[in-house]
Amino acid sequence: MERRPNRRPGRAGSAQRDTVRIDGSQASPKGRIDGSQASPKRGVTVSGDASADAAPPQRGRTADTEVVDTAAYAKRAKAKRPRALLASALATTVWAVTVVFTPILVVVILGWWQAGAEGPVSQVVAAAGIAWLSGHGVPVDIGPIHLSVAPLALTALVFWRLAKAAAGTTRAIGGRDAAAVRAAAGLITILYTGLVAGAAALCATGPFDVDLLQALLHAAPLVIAATAFGAAREAGVLPWDTASVWMRRGLRTGMITAGALLACGAAATGVAFAVRGPVVADTMALYGSESWIVALLSLVYLPNCAVWAAAYITGPGFAVGADTAVQTSLVELGPLPAFPVFAAVPSAPLPEYATILIGLPLMLAAVFGVVLTYRSPDLRVPRVTTAGIVAAATAALVLGVLAYLSGGAAGTGLMADIGPDPLAVAGVGGVQFLIGLVGAALVARLFAVHRRAAEAELVRRDTVVIPEPAPSRDDALPYSRDLT
Repeated sequence: MERRPNRRPGRAGSAQRDTVRIDGSQASPKGRIDGSQASPKRGVTVSGDASADAAPPQRGRTADTEVVDTAAYAKRAKAKRPRALLASALATTVWAVTVVFTPILVVVILGWWQAGAEGPVSQVVAAAGIAWLSGHGVPVDIGPIHLSVAPLALTALVFWRLAKAAAGTTRAIGGRDAAAVRAAAGLITILYTGLVAGAAALCATGPFDVDLLQALLHAAPLVIAATAFGAAREAGVLPWDTASVWMRRGLRTGMITAGALLACGAAATGVAFAVRGPVVADTMALYGSESWIVALLSLVYLPNCAVWAAAYITGPGFAVGADTAVQTSLVELGPLPAFPVFAAVPSAPLPEYATILIGLPLMLAAVFGVVLTYRSPDLRVPRVTTAGIVAAATAALVLGVLAYLSGGAAGTGLMADIGPDPLAVAGVGGVQFLIGLVGAALVARLFAVHRRAAEAELVRRDTVVIPEPAPSRDDALPYSRDLT
């Protein structure tokens, strides 16, 4: 088979076509003498030009010649793209909702069954829908309780599934540009937001109430961010790939610094539960046989506790009710509900020797400032300084956004304000990050850390790895026939 590329593809119906000539003669499977391959039963010659054979190609199909219009195939494939987009968007959106909602429904049904199966089944489904909506940050009313504290564990799961849905839709339509990202992310956003609106309308029954407008305003930013990220990552058009080197290193260092501080907050949360273990156990004992439900709810809110602990370490602390404050040097609390998360809240200020925790963000920033200089031997001092500033701003922004998402209301009156102040956390943390990152980066530059990094890289590149000699035939295990 002889293939010639169609160098000037034309539109459908034009003279630029691929011509397939079908001969009735037998051909050898090994091919012809002139190098063209052929089928074992018929000879097929493919030409991308109209002058490939002696006779000009005819339109349509005859006994010996079939004219294949590649432009028509491309047009047909393009016509199928909207159908593929709609089908894949529907499938991935429904699957994203199913993966998150099904475990919630199972847990709610188990709790309802253990409580004696009291109440209609519609309220059980509504309770599961309320829990699903709260994972999107939607404020809900459960009887007299107004709940707007989003469980960050459920929010992270929702974000992940939405990003996977957008990536799957982009992959299904073969998207590799910004237009495909807009199409996939936009359609999934519309479908998913419609499901959120439907759930908000259907769950407003019995003791549950949801404001439709508030539901859309709180869920839409999460859906848009998740779908845009997933589609852009799958299509390979993230701005990260086109950003300059110092910008990428600054953003990466800032994200790592914020992640390290959150890891310290998670460790502090574990220590708090361990220290106040007897109080937490007594709180769990109040619920009797339904304590597993309370324990599961506490696990869902553990990421919120990690963010609160990070704010506690940073300095501003957090509130557990109106006119309350939990800081390293000041603790003012009111009566708290019997819930394990609140039982682990410190009831007294830290000792003087433990106030060193306030300097932990500064120390972490200093460590990653040195790492930034070590990994940037190719950047000059102004660029390293700018990268340090970008890293500090990124870490402060991440910490402030998480502080905003982790707070809210868990009731009315005293419990109307829970969580850290986002502006205070971002401001105080940003100052510490800026001093630590930029200062440590410049000091490390002064001591020529970047030169040692460059020398180590040169040594690594110049090192020749000598492979071990391959085993010879004599080293092989003897065969059974040799043994006999």
